[in-house]
Amino acid sequence: MSSSATEKAEVEALIAQLGSSNDNNKKQSNNVSTSPDAHSATSERKRVYIRQNSGSSSNTQHVGSPTDAQKHLLQKNTKMTKKNDRKSRQGKGRGLAKKGGSGGHFTWGALGSELFDEFREDFDEDDLLDLQYNQAKEKFIAETSNQSTKKKIHEIKSIESLEKDVKPIIDEYFVNGDAKDVAQALRRFNLKQLGEGELLAYVVTLALEKSNVHKELVSRLLHDLNGIIFRVNDYIKGFDTLLTTLNDLSLDNPECSTDIGKFIARSIADKCIANTNGKYFANYKGHVKCPKMQIALDKAETLMLMGDFYFLNNVWGAQSSGFRPVQELADGMNLIIHEYYDSGDANETIRCLKELNVPHFFHEFVYELIDFCLEKNTERAEQLTIALLETLTKTAVITYDQLKTGILRLFEDMEDIQLDVPNVCEQLQSLLKQLESKKIVNQDISSNVPQKNRKRSTNGDENNK
Repeated sequence: MSSSATEKAEVEALIAQLGSSNDNNKKQSNNVSTSPDAHSATSERKRVYIRQNSGSSSNTQHVGSPTDAQKHLLQKNTKMTKKNDRKSRQGKGRGLAKKGGSGGHFTWGALGSELFDEFREDFDEDDLLDLQYNQAKEKFIAETSNQSTKKKIHEIKSIESLEKDVKPIIDEYFVNGDAKDVAQALRRFNLKQLGEGELLAYVVTLALEKSNVHKELVSRLLHDLNGIIFRVNDYIKGFDTLLTTLNDLSLDNPECSTDIGKFIARSIADKCIANTNGKYFANYKGHVKCPKMQIALDKAETLMLMGDFYFLNNVWGAQSSGFRPVQELADGMNLIIHEYYDSGDANETIRCLKELNVPHFFHEFVYELIDFCLEKNTERAEQLTIALLETLTKTAVITYDQLKTGILRLFEDMEDIQLDVPNVCEQLQSLLKQLESKKIVNQDISSNVPQKNRKRSTNGDENNK
């Protein structure tokens, strides 16, 4: 009995001790909550803020979730609230419903939600209300961009004036090749408003977008306008502008670095730019950072070191074909035909024809090609001629009108051709039948084939018999 009594007494003492410790903890918590440092004490505890529901006007709170005075959820219920929390797991957003609470499949959301809710989420209101920061930023931008803005405005105005006034003049020059008309037309405009070299750089830029024939014409124009429109500084400043903008020019013209080098070398050869003892290239040495700029300068310097000024006069590989004598063009076409007969490469023939840049004169090529085939009088020549004409018409290098004009010209000269090729009528009929079967020519051409002339006997011949 004594042992059980002592055990019972010890248990009661422990219960009383535990009760007194709980009372002390409650008193301490009450003292902390009533003290002025209650906010700092509660902030040290780990807590979760109660978020707003999806409705913008909803002010309801979580039912059955104990909170403190600052509406912070106690830590013991954190797991329960995170389960149904709308906060993004990626740490973005404020946990509000999508589309302003008017979401759902195949819906646009509430009217104006894209202007208000998303705007408030993307921008901080404190930054928007910071007028001093905004004013300082605007002032800094205005001070730093004032000069660059004026420069850009000037460049835009100069480009607009060049597009309006100069481009039609250069386009007309590409047609007639008359440099005097260009000089007279440019004198009517106030070129002083343009910077040094701007006009030259613009003209060369127009040529970069065109064929070698147009580049040859522009090279001649730069020489013809020397001392009339362009001065020495115009050449130096103009080519320097082109060299510094090669990265932009190469987007539309990948080979512009090589072309600019050729223009520079041609201008030096025409004595538009002084290059005594390599002075022009020495000014750039050690100051070039752009690889494309270095390629252009190396190309120009290499051409000058060759010392062949005759080659520089033909640096573009072809003269301005539209202004060459007819016989010279015909000789060039004959050379192309002979090379095609030896190699059989139609693609190379097409490339050479395009370099001539005389599509209005391709009827001469048709005439010479068929005449060459008739003179050869072999099956190989006939097949090569048919294959080339088929390729040229399918690729639209030669139009049907040019093809028809060339063949009709051949019909008119049949009597002269017959002196060298007696069976020209039979050959021509055979050739045209094959061309018609391949749908290269139509019946309007094949029906006009001249028939073989029959020799008629005269009275004098009969008497002699």
